[in-house]
Amino acid sequence: MKRVLFVSKPIAPPWHDGSKNFVRDVASHLSRTQAVVMTPPGPSPFNDRVEIEPIYRESGGFAPGLSANARVAWRLFRGPPHDIWHFVFAPSSRTTRIAKMAASSRRSRGWTGNIVQTIASTPKKFDKALLFGDVAVTMSEHTRGKFLAAGVDPQRILTIAPCAEAPTAATRDEERALRSELDLGDSPIVLYPGDYETSSGAETVARAIRALVTIHPNVKIVFACRPKTSRAARAKAKLVELLENEKIAEYTRHVGELESLAPLLSISKVVAFPVDDLYGKVDLPLVLLEALALGIPMVLARGGPLEEIHAARYVPPKDHAALAGEISQLLESPGDLPHKARSRYLQAYRPGVIAAAYDDLYEALK
Repeated sequence: MKRVLFVSKPIAPPWHDGSKNFVRDVASHLSRTQAVVMTPPGPSPFNDRVEIEPIYRESGGFAPGLSANARVAWRLFRGPPHDIWHFVFAPSSRTTRIAKMAASSRRSRGWTGNIVQTIASTPKKFDKALLFGDVAVTMSEHTRGKFLAAGVDPQRILTIAPCAEAPTAATRDEERALRSELDLGDSPIVLYPGDYETSSGAETVARAIRALVTIHPNVKIVFACRPKTSRAARAKAKLVELLENEKIAEYTRHVGELESLAPLLSISKVVAFPVDDLYGKVDLPLVLLEALALGIPMVLARGGPLEEIHAARYVPPKDHAALAGEISQLLESPGDLPHKARSRYLQAYRPGVIAAAYDDLYEALK
């Protein structure tokens, strides 16, 4: 059985990072390959089939620091080589340089293994020089197309979707407690689980509220936005000012980063995600795959990788009128969209399905 070393961020709680959850879920469900995963010290988050290496000192944030990267580099140069290195990082010139140096050093000492590179999030630029693996894997055909347009050999790059474990829906008691905590009353909930600062998504949702509450005056729009950059606070303040000037702030709640988004997601009537810039995110963000698993209707932005989800409604980016119209229709009647969403999840985004695709890929490498 081949041994695959996953080269990634520390695989440990909290589980709110798409690339970390991806490694956890794929490694846990491989059946024809032995996974070796980089973690901080502490209890293993895996079953006995997954081997851990405590490379990191702590769980860290969204971007590992210099010392953490140095420990990973040392591991690649000096640790057990294994059969396959599977990098799961946003591609960068630094990552590429270190990976190439480590592979060259190993191969000069007789290593005959392979390198798989999963593009965990959209890079700042689509440059074929960023792809150092024997095989590169994108998480959407949209991103693969961008790399092909940049001159990447089609034989070197393929698409395997991301995955997510199906979350557990909130119980009635949990729903009552959550509604009380967030002052939601018995209102139907429209959830925006994006960010404030990277895309036009939050502003598009905000500008849709006036038309939406004219038809559904009891609705509450919940912004569940995790601050990922130093610009988040300023972007939120600007959005809140817009809501107050439009006299619609009373219809909104800003809940920040929750310990788990699953309970709030499971009691939402609609997920609004008109996001037109997924930089720093997995092509198909984790929360959207979880919404599919729960059968929550979604309204997404057209024109990017989100269209590959299929089981959703779509609007042009920044079109707040179209967004309000689609949300309103779904609040009135979701039709068969919940069934389509659950079916799409089971077919395409379960960890077992995606792990099997990687098992096939590993076996095909010579």
